[in-house]
Amino acid sequence: MTIDTRPVIKDIRLRIPEDLHGEPVISQLTSHCGVIVNIVSATLGVNAGSGWFHLSLKGTVAQIQTAIAYLNDLDIELWEDRNDSNTSL
Repeated sequence: MTIDTRPVIKDIRLRIPEDLHGEPVISQLTSHCGVIVNIVSATLGVNAGSGWFHLSLKGTVAQIQTAIAYLNDLDIELWEDRNDSNTSL
């Protein structure tokens, strides 16, 4: 069996709750999961409560699955773009 190492792109939207603002959540996607992260848009502020992000993740299917599992483990609200034609996830 061959491991697929072709890069794919996955768009996601997520909400990082206020209690995780001190954690390097997005940074960990790169260092821990190995994906390249592009912040497409974000809404946050000093007293904004939650931070809302639209991210574009680039990596292998396995790396992106690891990144999504990491976010799920943190109980971060996550919306995946099901109409994304760039990935077979």
